[in-house]
Amino acid sequence: MARELARRGSAGRRVEPLPVTYWTLLQGVRWPGRPDRRIDEVLVGPSGVHVVLHRSGPLTPATDARGEGHELAEAADRAAAAAGAVATLVPERYRPAVVPAVCLTDTTEVGYGVGGVFAASPEVLQHSWRHQPRVLSTSEAEALAERLRARLEPFPAEPSRSTAGAWRRWRRLWVLGVLTATGAVAALAAGTAQPWAQW
Repeated sequence: MARELARRGSAGRRVEPLPVTYWTLLQGVRWPGRPDRRIDEVLVGPSGVHVVLHRSGPLTPATDARGEGHELAEAADRAAAAAGAVATLVPERYRPAVVPAVCLTDTTEVGYGVGGVFAASPEVLQHSWRHQPRVLSTSEAEALAERLRARLEPFPAEPSRSTAGAWRRWRRLWVLGVLTATGAVAALAAGTAQPWAQW
């Protein structure tokens, strides 16, 4: 059953980038416990640890069982699950500060509350993060960012090479090395044999 989408107020203007002195952005990381899944962004700053999944495509406020509302509800559920997985990597007292979000990449000036998840266009999300109440001090945010940087694995940007392919490459290099060494030994032997032939 699709959840009802509640319209949130938008910022009404483009906001400035979040200052890097207070915010740390980790992009393209593996979902903890689900190595086949990607989390698009983990943003750590004064308003918490924001676990963000991106959703592209046009958005309409339809809420029927097969409409966009249903798809957005599913995206919100995935974001909540991703935030729950990331929360297991931080100390228990900071877990309430780990919150999910869905970035609606192809929209402007929209925001929806889907259960406990905020789904909005990039500018509205950024405005929301900037102006939410502070829940982490600067030192806590830095410490959590470093902890997550160490524990969250990057999601591979390129397909991993197969073991068989890697073995073939190493075998070619080994054969080339053997042939080179054999040629060098043969040349050395030929060069040292000539003086003895004169005797």
